[in-house]
Amino acid sequence: MLGWKILKEGDYRVSLPRLSDAEEQMIERAEERFREAARVRELGSEKESEALVRNLLISAAEEDGIALDREQLDYLSRAAFLHIYAFAFMDLLVADPDIEEISVIGTNKPVYVYVKNQGWKSVNACFTSEKAIADVANKMARGLGRHITMQNPRLDAMLPDGSRLHASLPPISQGEITIRKFRQRPFSPRELFELKSTTAEALAFLSLVMQGDNSVLIGGNTGSGKTTLLNALFSFVPANERILIAEETPEINVPHSHQLRLVANRDMEIGLKDLMYDTLRMRPDRMIVGEVRTKPEFEALFDVLLAGQARGCYATLHSQGAAEACQRIRSFGINERDMESADCIVIQRRMLLYDPKKRKNVEVRRMTEIAEMDNGPKQLFFLDRKTGSLRFKTGGKLLGRIADGFGMSAREIKAEMEMRKKLITGLEREFQGFYAGLQKKLYGIVEVQGDGKQ
Repeated sequence: MLGWKILKEGDYRVSLPRLSDAEEQMIERAEERFREAARVRELGSEKESEALVRNLLISAAEEDGIALDREQLDYLSRAAFLHIYAFAFMDLLVADPDIEEISVIGTNKPVYVYVKNQGWKSVNACFTSEKAIADVANKMARGLGRHITMQNPRLDAMLPDGSRLHASLPPISQGEITIRKFRQRPFSPRELFELKSTTAEALAFLSLVMQGDNSVLIGGNTGSGKTTLLNALFSFVPANERILIAEETPEINVPHSHQLRLVANRDMEIGLKDLMYDTLRMRPDRMIVGEVRTKPEFEALFDVLLAGQARGCYATLHSQGAAEACQRIRSFGINERDMESADCIVIQRRMLLYDPKKRKNVEVRRMTEIAEMDNGPKQLFFLDRKTGSLRFKTGGKLLGRIADGFGMSAREIKAEMEMRKKLITGLEREFQGFYAGLQKKLYGIVEVQGDGKQ
């Protein structure tokens, strides 16, 4: 049969009907004829393919002596098109902007989705065969030249919209697909403030850090918003600077027009470490490294930091706190003195908060710590557990260095922070408007569009 089906129950419901065995057989015959037609002629567009699927269904029904009414033909055509041309019911999940993650956890088990502001929900749909899981994963990755098979049961790829795809088959899993969807429009710093992810004071401080010649590491657990925060913070970097990006999976989304992206390729044995060393031959104003995980990657990152070919270097890593981040870096053989080349560590965490009134756990993303490197990590901002808000502790030596670089006194730099707090909360909420307004106000760069063009 089709290898997937619609279930009676599910917290998240896809708008497809449950099909009878006869209807599934009609779709299977239409699929065979569609593939025959595709071999002898090129199908020019999605609409042409959709029309062909509909006509093939009508032919299959006529051969069986079945008269399809308009309603039945419409829903069968839709289901058949999704099955043959698209990603079956997964197409509807990928298209929903409120879904952040999609998880297939095996055959005959409901698919799960993570819905924005609602959490995980079961879907009224499942796969019934490992072959169907493999077919859908391969369709998603078909433009990338990668395939998943029983002999090669793992697939890691980026979809055309930037979403991350991971798939696996037995014996690695029971049949799995995980899609972490990519947000096309970055969050602005004002949006992060309004979502209570951080405070205006912390953002004002980080705007000074990002403007100056400082390198920043962003740590956090999986799904905490490390890359989201990094993308937002780059709205504080002048639009006329050259940005160099090295990643394993393209996730960084900064608005600057003069940017060069290097992407690792596992199949060609070109890793993130190789790309970082390649950047030593280039001349960026800012260098962004994707997530660093391994000893060679940490070694390359700190070689780049110590080389100083960029005014600032930025990377993300897994860590629950600044002290833990330093401990992890140290475990990869980086010595204490070299670690000081990272000026600032920001921690972003995904946490569960318990609401005793509603008797409910609520998942939140919070900035929990900002630290400077001064003979080890020294806290500048910390999370007040009673209020759940980030609190300013001290500007430390980092704020003093920034003031010196800006030619400001301690009093003037504090006034600058206060001005930026008001600016960040007063600019447009949408990223494009926020970015254009901030660039004009802080740097006198006018006519900046959301994509960084001037």
